Amino acid sequence: MWKYLAAAIAAVMMTVSSASAQDVQGITKTSLFAAPTSLAPGTDEPENVSGRRQFRPHHRPWPLPILYGSSAFLNAYDAYLTLTGLEAGASEANPFMKPITQSPAAFIAVKAGLTAASIVGAEQLWKDHHRKSAVAVMVLSNAIMVAIAAQNTSVVQRIK
Repeated sequence: MWKYLAAAIAAVMMTVSSASAQDVQGITKTSLFAAPTSLAPGTDEPENVSGRRQFRPHHRPWPLPILYGSSAFLNAYDAYLTLTGLEAGASEANPFMKPITQSPAAFIAVKAGLTAASIVGAEQLWKDHHRKSAVAVMVLSNAIMVAIAAQNTSVVQRIK
């Protein structure tokens, strides 16, 4: 089971690094000192008085990469807890995941895919200049995974 878990973490981490490496394209500079007056249409970024978007570096804020890593960790931990619980006699409560848990490899692949989807979705929001939304998506995703992991931890502790 550990090798499946390690493979899932490696797959997610490769997805994260390739998604963040693609962000550098298409940087356009405008005045650094123009005062923002409103949000640019369709984004959560301020625009200049001239109507053009204010230049902002395309570096991710410090929480975003941390949220990507914690999402990968929480999903891997959830996969571990789920598989441990199933081996100890628990049953999967999520009706969508129940048939998938019959195969540990398929279950880990689905968990890795869902993790990658949330990270890629946040990256796309970031690239489309919905930066606050990108952080919010990852915070919400991690909060949900914390609740699920806490529930699974209590189930595994009760069984053992």
